[in-house]
Amino acid sequence: MIQVLGIAWDEIIRFAFVFVRIGIIFAAVPFFSAEIVPRRITATIAFVLGLVLMPVVPPSPVRIEDINAIYVIFVLLHEFLIGLCLGLAINVIFAGVQIAGQLAGFQMGFAIANVIDPMTGVNAPITSNFLYIVAFLLFLTLDGHYILIKALVESFSVVPIGDILPREGYSYAVVIYSARMFVIALKIAAPIIGVLLLVNITFALTARAMPQMNVFLMSFPLIISVGLFFMAIVVKMMPLLFSGILKDAWEFMRACLRLF
Repeated sequence: MIQVLGIAWDEIIRFAFVFVRIGIIFAAVPFFSAEIVPRRITATIAFVLGLVLMPVVPPSPVRIEDINAIYVIFVLLHEFLIGLCLGLAINVIFAGVQIAGQLAGFQMGFAIANVIDPMTGVNAPITSNFLYIVAFLLFLTLDGHYILIKALVESFSVVPIGDILPREGYSYAVVIYSARMFVIALKIAAPIIGVLLLVNITFALTARAMPQMNVFLMSFPLIISVGLFFMAIVVKMMPLLFSGILKDAWEFMRACLRLF
């Protein structure tokens, strides 16, 4: 009976660390970390996913006799860094999309028309919210959630529970990949920003050539119309762009796991 209870406690401890890794990932990825999603629902989904993944998780060398405060802190830090690596790979994509929406909205004159983003709970232009929703739908359409689950399953094989902390290149890789949010933002917003810059230059030259024309009032509807037209073009191009971004995110996850 004592041996049965000992085996049960070992499985419970293994599940606890699996649940911590999954919970940290869910706390970092979009939608599950949103303000409108109750934490109980996120915890329940992470709990169920942990039960589903338990049969594929390799046996852990952790035993109930080895548990102490220092070891628990060490393992929790280890699981936190892995969850941060996987969650950051997805969160950077949506952060870049939000920055792109803010840049486009500022050029179109929507910077003053901010609304509360239900996902992040912060003020953002309506263009930012629109692109965020489009990006989330593309993420599901292109099987981005499967990529995240696949990376999560592979992480337990590459980096077992309670393994060593990451090597020196981990921090550098995370910082370099985090900077990609600005690259993603520029790739998405570049057509809108470039065209509106040319429109503003045209109006500036017109104002110099014909001072009697009220260019200021004429520019608002034209800039908004041109901006919305090219935003539709950007949305049309986003599936091709997103496929490459998700591929880069998958490569970052695998490279980051190899640093442990």
